[in-house]
Amino acid sequence: MIELLYQLKSKFYTNAFRQVSIYTIAGTLTKIISFAALPFFVNTLPEGDIGILNIFNSTIVFLTPIISMGALYTISVDYFKLSKPDYASVFSTSLLIPLIVSLLLIPLFFVFRESLSRTFSFQEQFIWLIPVCLVLNFCFEAFIILLRIQNKARVFAAITLLKIIIEISLAVFLILFAYVSWYSRALGYFISILVIGILFFSYIQKNGFLVKRINLKTFKKELVFGLSGLLLQTAIFFINSSDKFFVMAHFGKTQAGFYSIAGTFAAIQYIVSASLMNYLQPVLFTKFSEKKMYESIKSIYAKYIIIMLATTAALFSFSSLIYHYLLKPSYKEYIHYFYLLCISSLIWSVSNIFLQRIIFNKQKRIIFRLSVLCILFAVTINYCTSQFMTINWLCAGQIVTNAFVLCVILYFNKKLNCFV
Repeated sequence: MIELLYQLKSKFYTNAFRQVSIYTIAGTLTKIISFAALPFFVNTLPEGDIGILNIFNSTIVFLTPIISMGALYTISVDYFKLSKPDYASVFSTSLLIPLIVSLLLIPLFFVFRESLSRTFSFQEQFIWLIPVCLVLNFCFEAFIILLRIQNKARVFAAITLLKIIIEISLAVFLILFAYVSWYSRALGYFISILVIGILFFSYIQKNGFLVKRINLKTFKKELVFGLSGLLLQTAIFFINSSDKFFVMAHFGKTQAGFYSIAGTFAAIQYIVSASLMNYLQPVLFTKFSEKKMYESIKSIYAKYIIIMLATTAALFSFSSLIYHYLLKPSYKEYIHYFYLLCISSLIWSVSNIFLQRIIFNKQKRIIFRLSVLCILFAVTINYCTSQFMTINWLCAGQIVTNAFVLCVILYFNKKLNCFV
């Protein structure tokens, strides 16, 4: 018996197991904190304000790939391909791209503010708030990518938990003592990523990733790759988030609020998937750089898919309890949104791990074709279901979209000889 326990300990208590555990615990705690505060926001703020927050969050998700133009992919992949001085040059140059593009958004939002307001309930505060949050959100994303590829799991966990604690605490405080509106929730988010942005620049300065001289050749090269990276990030947005805009535009901000809450619960899939990918991406990229055959890494894919299936089963039970006992009765009527979006999220999580090989290869033509196909299909499904059918069909359409995306990703994996 003692020998068996020793064998189990030696099998599971490894560095890899510890890192996955830290990433998973950090992601879980982050989501728990968010969900613990969710009944407060849902029961305190009007459904319309929840819909406005949904548009705010979705806009950040949508525009982040546009302002980064593939820089986040470069930060992930080139760490395994370049020397530290060369990587520092690429890293520093990559920071310029989101800053420049975000500044250009301010006059653009101002010019089209009335049209955006009529269609998406676009608020005047969005004109400055969204561009600033985009730059800071890029810094946060770059920070956690850098920590992940350096295997600094504990620092990663500390940063992600610090962000959510500041964000939720400030939002609750502002709602209770300042403004009972969406603006308080958004300000909590803004201040939290501002704090993380300060820590980010301190970290990269201390570790030698921030250089003063910008390489124009690298800048031009990143802009070229950025077009394909931009398309891929935009495609991911259209796959996972564009449906929320169609809900707001065609079914109103109240339905957008119900849909948003369902999407929030379904997003637990993304949290679990991201926690696993935080560990697996550096492992997979290392094996890809060593040109390992698929036979030697297919067990990683299989274990990942099994975990995601188990997560879906657990999530169905957990979220049903929340809908029945913690949320307003009005939300219970729309629990079927959650079931459909959860299945959609499961399919995307499987697509995500097979997407990593395509990202690592950085083949612009394949990324371009994949992105265009996914964008066109997602837009077609969302437009047709919202224009000619009901919101239930729009919700079910997300499953169809993600099934199509998985097939396309597997096709390009096969074309790249990833299964040999």
